[in-house]
Amino acid sequence: MPIDSLQQPPIDSASRRACIARRGAVARPGRVLPCLLMLLLGLPWAARAAAQPVRAGSAPQASAKAVGPAAAAPRYTVRIDAPAPLREALQRGLDIEHWRDFGSLHEQQLRELVDAVPRQARSVLEALGYFSPRVQAELDASRHPQLVLLKVSPGEPTHVASVQLVVRGPDGREMPGLAAELLRHWGLRAGGVFVSAQWQAAKGDALLRLNTRRYAGARIAASQALVDPATRQARLTVRFDTGPDYRFGAMSIHGLHRYPASVVRSLVPWSPGDAYSQAQLLQLQARLQNSGYFANATVAAPVAQARGDALPVTVDVVEQRAQQIAVGIGYSSNTGARTQFDYADLNLFGRALRLDTKLRLDTLQQSLDATLRLPRRADGGDYSIDAQVQHSDIQGLTTRSQTLGLQRHRIDGAVESVESLQFINEQQQISGGGVSSSMALMPGYTWTRRRLDSALDPRRGNLLSVEIAGGARALLSDQDFVRLYLHGLQYVEFDRRNQLLLRGELGDVLSRSADGIPQQELFRAGGVGSVRGYAYQSLGVVQDGAVVGGRALLTASIEGVHWVAPRWGAAVFVDAGNAADGFRTLHPVVGYGVGVRWRSPAGLISVDIAHGRATGATRLEFNAGISF
Repeated sequence: MPIDSLQQPPIDSASRRACIARRGAVARPGRVLPCLLMLLLGLPWAARAAAQPVRAGSAPQASAKAVGPAAAAPRYTVRIDAPAPLREALQRGLDIEHWRDFGSLHEQQLRELVDAVPRQARSVLEALGYFSPRVQAELDASRHPQLVLLKVSPGEPTHVASVQLVVRGPDGREMPGLAAELLRHWGLRAGGVFVSAQWQAAKGDALLRLNTRRYAGARIAASQALVDPATRQARLTVRFDTGPDYRFGAMSIHGLHRYPASVVRSLVPWSPGDAYSQAQLLQLQARLQNSGYFANATVAAPVAQARGDALPVTVDVVEQRAQQIAVGIGYSSNTGARTQFDYADLNLFGRALRLDTKLRLDTLQQSLDATLRLPRRADGGDYSIDAQVQHSDIQGLTTRSQTLGLQRHRIDGAVESVESLQFINEQQQISGGGVSSSMALMPGYTWTRRRLDSALDPRRGNLLSVEIAGGARALLSDQDFVRLYLHGLQYVEFDRRNQLLLRGELGDVLSRSADGIPQQELFRAGGVGSVRGYAYQSLGVVQDGAVVGGRALLTASIEGVHWVAPRWGAAVFVDAGNAADGFRTLHPVVGYGVGVRWRSPAGLISVDIAHGRATGATRLEFNAGISF
């Protein structure tokens, strides 16, 4: 039997009751007074006066769900003898299930619902691929409450015997190459069970694949599922028409008041006349939303507005305020109390140049940053100039540094890359000692891939980051060196309540000596995000009573979290690692403990009690948010 779209399971009870209510909305003149009495007084005789005979095949009237004590207990129960997966589908698709708690059901109405069960059950089963079922429905009136017994023998499911896809191009000719590509991604393959929902989804996915490539007007011209119940085989045929071969036309921009149109046009990944691609429309929309200039952005190319084969593009934006000020306070067990002041101007000199400044005052570390960003380019690159002044006094080592840098930052899906050139001038002083200085001009590259289910509250997925940088004496550096750094995170979610977090770091500075290399390019360990149970940056090379950076780093962590409530969890962890002047002298130390986790609106907040086995000290570690 040919089927274009299989009959779906019956509508649910809420929809059916809404339809019944609409059919009964207009009362005959002779019944207005009883209805009013029923509504005003709620008397049983008024309800009986308002009741109407039910035509054969119609569903019960939803006059009122609370009509006296009769609504307290079900009039009947339903038992379905069928395989478990089919039983659940039948429970959702049968009217007899939806009306079981309706207290004012009459005996005749119940029998009509029972008579309808075989037909409705077959519809449900056919949608799941069972076209030769044996269905029997009986009403046992001798029981109290009465029992409706449905016995289902589904038989063997129907399998897909063949799939034929035909694509006709703009000129009406077949495009076998494009049809073969659609078939490679076809969801309901030959040999699989013929399920109506999967059949519809496969057609929809194939059409979406055409629409998102270059054929915005593509449509399904014809589709047929030819089912043979005797052989339990289905032969599928779908014909697609691509419609015109559209190309990008003129672009209009709406909503710009503060920023020039170049802010939008510089992000467009196509040129007028290029082949249409919905993926490129979405790419432009994402770039606009991530640019920082707009609170919202939508990009569309309606087929109804096409002029020949040219599709005009419409961009609607809602601008951000040009000047923004933010003030924050916080605390970390790493660097102590923190106060932060941020100021941003998104339209410096009226040319859409972005100036971001940040003053951060921690107990152990203070910094002033300024970044000037150019509008994002069409290739997705952000170009910026950075300047920073920083002071820190940690573990007996005081550093003052001045940094100037150029960066090109780019995000391509899950991958983020940064190409940089930095000049660092640093002064170091060990407590009670003299001041030394070092400088480096460093080209660098950072590659980061994020595959996390959530940026704010990840539960599964992973992150991998690789950095490489270096300096040479021949190019304004005090030492020849190459700095390598690898960082990884893995989230494993066993179920909603249990989670495992694995973390690791590996760093190496290739050079003859650490002398002349800025401290911020060397490695120290300890504290939150490193080895808990040890003070922040207390693991490294001991020099004259202070801890300075080394050329080698290795840390690892394993943490298990049990969520006792949706937002509250208990954690147990073990950290290990150290920093040293070389891997031969690196001896990992271990820290372990327990903690509390809170999923706050601003991110994960962690409070840990950590014990450092090498020092015998127990520390309270606190961290708000997750650094990726």
